[in-house]
Amino acid sequence: MNMLTNTVEFWDEWQVAAIAAGVAVPLAELGCAVMRTHRKNRWSKDFLGVADDGPVMLEMCLEDPAQAEMLFLENLHPYDTDLLTAARKRLGLA
Repeated sequence: MNMLTNTVEFWDEWQVAAIAAGVAVPLAELGCAVMRTHRKNRWSKDFLGVADDGPVMLEMCLEDPAQAEMLFLENLHPYDTDLLTAARKRLGLA
């Protein structure tokens, strides 16, 4: 929520909808972070995280949570090889 304007941002709405649809809270928080970071850093529309990506991101979370988590982590931390390697092992994707 943007405290200056008391408006809910699209990433917050996505997180609430994802949790309501059955996405685990940590994964919904991670997806929300991807969307928020995309907007705050003004990434190109070619990168995951614009508002229009919401339905696809939700579908990914519901169909294959491990792959969705890995994709979200790769988007947020592309150069943190230790984090990504540990996540792949933890998620059984190594």
